[in-house]
Amino acid sequence: RRFFSDTETPLFQWMIIVSIFALLGNLISLWLINKAKSKEAHMQASAIFTSNDIIVNGGVIVAGVLVYFLNSKWPDLVIGGIVFTFVMRGAIRILKLSK
Repeated sequence: RRFFSDTETPLFQWMIIVSIFALLGNLISLWLINKAKSKEAHMQASAIFTSNDIIVNGGVIVAGVLVYFLNSKWPDLVIGGIVFTFVMRGAIRILKLSK
């Protein structure tokens, strides 16, 4: 819908603020997961998803900055597509863990 319609520019301030808080939470979570040093599949899967979340948070922050400077919705849409590929790659890694 946002690709094909003339929608408003995302609120970059909220994109950045929420992503910074989420990034901090994910960094703490990943630190705790890695501190456990567990080889169990569910812990490895949690580490993969949390790592992906950190990448996503960074992507949203970059998109927010680009939305601000370019005054366009396109950075949010393009980075969202890139983030999707990271999430799918993580999902495939987790599926491989289950074998």
